[in-house]
Amino acid sequence: MKKTDSASVITPPWLDPWELPLLGTRYFVVDLESDGLQRKNNRILSVGAIAVVEQTLRYSEAFYHVLHHTGDLQADAMLIHGLSPTALQQGDSTEAVLGALCEQGQHSVWVGFHAGFDALLLQQAFKSVLQWSCEPVILNVAEYLPALFSDHAATQQNLDDWVERFGLHAIERHNALGDAMVTAELLQIVLRKATQQGITTWAELRQLRQIQRKKRGY
Repeated sequence: MKKTDSASVITPPWLDPWELPLLGTRYFVVDLESDGLQRKNNRILSVGAIAVVEQTLRYSEAFYHVLHHTGDLQADAMLIHGLSPTALQQGDSTEAVLGALCEQGQHSVWVGFHAGFDALLLQQAFKSVLQWSCEPVILNVAEYLPALFSDHAATQQNLDDWVERFGLHAIERHNALGDAMVTAELLQIVLRKATQQGITTWAELRQLRQIQRKKRGY
């Protein structure tokens, strides 16, 4: 993440995917864990990410940080994510983590699962912490799996459903890095399946998704 001549403007680290090829593009798969599911006033508790280059997960470039927070934490958040108040008190500063995330994810297409919520959390954090107004571009794998595997679209809705569908092994669910890794495996499946169907760009895959949606009536 680099600042331009204007101190208030930061160069977005993510690439616009729509005319990029499916193969040969560098991907940065991101997952956030928060203290709630409301669309406002949620705190990011932890961030996990991993790069996918030439359809291979770069385990050596895995990114995981717990963010520093003090005060009360919702009991269900502690239960789901396994992050105690002590772990959060010892976490890294939000500013440092956001900066490191953008630095590691630069020149990449960012990807997530149900990524709209994570993109909103990042947008709010960038604005409040870095005074940077932006709309993060994060491809949502959850939108493209039903388009490519339409016979399973009605039964596979969440991450666990697709993990079970393909017999994947989630290292640790509801852990930001564990979820990022299994989402990266789903991205690999999307890339392989789309390529087998002769799809070469994200624009073509988006068009297929739109066609499938019209067929289903939504």
